[in-house]
Amino acid sequence: VNTSSTLLILLNYSVFTLKRAGCNAAKFEALMPASVTTLSGSCVTVPCSFTLRDGFDAWLKPGCGKYWYKITYQPISSTTIRGDLTAYNCTTTFDNVHEDNVQYYFKIQFLLVSLWFKSCLGLHSNRSKLVWYPGLPDAPRLTPPKEPVVEGTPVELGCSAPSYCDTHPPTVTWTPALGLSTQLQQNDTVTSTLTFNASHLHHGNNVSCAAAYYIPSGNKTVTSTRYQLSISYAPRNTSAVGSPCLPAREGGCLKLTCTSHANPAVSEVSWYRIHGEHILKIGSGSSLSIQLWNANNVFFCEVRNDFGTEKSDIFNIPDMVLCIVHLKSYTFTVSFSSRCLQAD
Repeated sequence: VNTSSTLLILLNYSVFTLKRAGCNAAKFEALMPASVTTLSGSCVTVPCSFTLRDGFDAWLKPGCGKYWYKITYQPISSTTIRGDLTAYNCTTTFDNVHEDNVQYYFKIQFLLVSLWFKSCLGLHSNRSKLVWYPGLPDAPRLTPPKEPVVEGTPVELGCSAPSYCDTHPPTVTWTPALGLSTQLQQNDTVTSTLTFNASHLHHGNNVSCAAAYYIPSGNKTVTSTRYQLSISYAPRNTSAVGSPCLPAREGGCLKLTCTSHANPAVSEVSWYRIHGEHILKIGSGSSLSIQLWNANNVFFCEVRNDFGTEKSDIFNIPDMVLCIVHLKSYTFTVSFSSRCLQAD
């Protein structure tokens, strides 16, 4: 071998099944993925391995030089070769990647011989295998919890974002921050998990996650679509109120109304009148019209859904008397007072 000679090896992108590095290979060859993706201005790690011709394995030492050059033979300083050459690994991280329309070369410097591996990692949009995003990256993907979520139980929301630069992975944040979040990086994906205990106060809230990417010129942030929380919970804030029946009717009519907050909505409403030591069921439905008695005008409602029941506070009308005055014009006037006045 002529010690002054250099060997130029073209990267063969048609090879999809990588040859086992370190075997007795018939040729020099650098093996890389058919394509990698990065964000303009960010970094990218390119998996890389290589094979050598028979007899060159003994030349491969830990102290061998390893370099990347552009097609103009300009050394590329913004690289970190992370692979172990003795394991035939030339995996490299390129920093501050931009489109430059040139091809890259990988060089191994033995003691007496330089081996040049043509990488074809030029950033030309038509022919390159390094795909770059000039603008914002893909939005992170939010994974909703399994339905239904019941109040009082733990909830997990997931958010995954592509990681183009493993030395500067994106930072994922949640809005609103309902609980504890943890972030994990696996290969080219960063996943954040938000954990909190479900409350009826969370029902209907919109939750989103955002991924912030480090770029030397300024971070780029993209936000996921919003997810509206649906929390199943038993009835709450149940109340009972009364008002005169309209149109007014003779006999002292009162319309009772029961309201409650629940998810799913209440499926059953029952009304009760307290009569001394007895509780009498007097009807059902969210609204109920009843005749007033001279006493024992004490009521409450009870509501139910699939997750529980709740009773309202007692609705009491101790001094209220519903007076209906029949006038000659056959119209009715309704009034509330402690005394019932008879009209002429």
